[in-house]
Amino acid sequence: MRKKLFLTIILISLTLMITAQMDAPPSGGNPRARITEEVGITEISIKYSRPDVGGREGKIWGELVSYGFTSDNFTTGKNNSPWRAGANENTTISFEHDVKLEGKNVKAGTYGLHFAVWPDSIILILSNQANAWGSYYYAEKEDAVRVTVKPVQQEKSTEWLKYEFINHKEKSCTIAMFWEKWMIPFNIEVDVENIVLASLRDQVKSQKGFNSTNLIQASQYCFNKNINLDEALGWAQRAITGFGGQKSYTSLRNLAAGYEKMNRLSQADSVMIEALTMANGNQYTGYGRALINQKRTDKAMEVFMANQKKNGDVFAVNSGLMYGYSAKADFKKALQSAEKAMAQAPNENAKKTLEGQIAKLKEGKDVN
Repeated sequence: MRKKLFLTIILISLTLMITAQMDAPPSGGNPRARITEEVGITEISIKYSRPDVGGREGKIWGELVSYGFTSDNFTTGKNNSPWRAGANENTTISFEHDVKLEGKNVKAGTYGLHFAVWPDSIILILSNQANAWGSYYYAEKEDAVRVTVKPVQQEKSTEWLKYEFINHKEKSCTIAMFWEKWMIPFNIEVDVENIVLASLRDQVKSQKGFNSTNLIQASQYCFNKNINLDEALGWAQRAITGFGGQKSYTSLRNLAAGYEKMNRLSQADSVMIEALTMANGNQYTGYGRALINQKRTDKAMEVFMANQKKNGDVFAVNSGLMYGYSAKADFKKALQSAEKAMAQAPNENAKKTLEGQIAKLKEGKDVN
């Protein structure tokens, strides 16, 4: 029994000795780095180490980083590995959701990132081997995807290798590696709307779905993108009448917006009759302006006049009337309302905006 206990203690000690590591700077003086950004709600992250040029300008590409598949390979014993796209450990790139890399599908996950470089083209490789050291154990059979990109020559030299997110758009981004006078860019596309929609569906089924504000937010995303309208309308209704729902101007206006998107205007108008009983002056004006955008100018004027009847001679009322009269091309009355609003403006920004609108109205131009 004692012998078994002794052996167990020895094994545990050896395990601890093997797994424990000192917290020390990386070898070779190559700082570790990580960059992370999101496209939509998809996190993209690159983890790498940063070598410096170190006086070797003009000798990086084709010499220190040799062209083609010419790096040491510890598995094959040949020089048939790509460059590790950094220093020290494997450079890795992680995607929270499925993406497209230069038009090719890539599953969510973490990959080893490698480059086989030539003067005019780069083979970018994502390897399923994400934990190997550098490219020394690279195996083509582990490739998840290969794409060809082009290096871009830079006037200014980058001393320490770095990755950056550049040219960020709503559904895509370009990531670029900079080192010496080369930039190596590659494009990532994300199916943002479907990824967000899948996430929203999961969230509204969870505890978050018992919160009226969350349901409004989920439905608003769909209304704004004009997608998944039937399901989103159900979320908007739950925000009012479901468990945890609340009837307020905001929740009712959101439901009406859903009906408007579906061109069910009579239902939208019916909901807004109740919503306006809870509205303040600014909310009246905001709704009226939305009606103008829908080309329902007469309905908008009804709302602006109702605001005046309810709230009197105040800034929100007069600014709303300015928009309404302007939409009907009655620039004289619009100007009168704008000048009243100017005298009631709550801050300098409002005054500055009104100054521009008054100038337009004097020229007979619509401010909407």
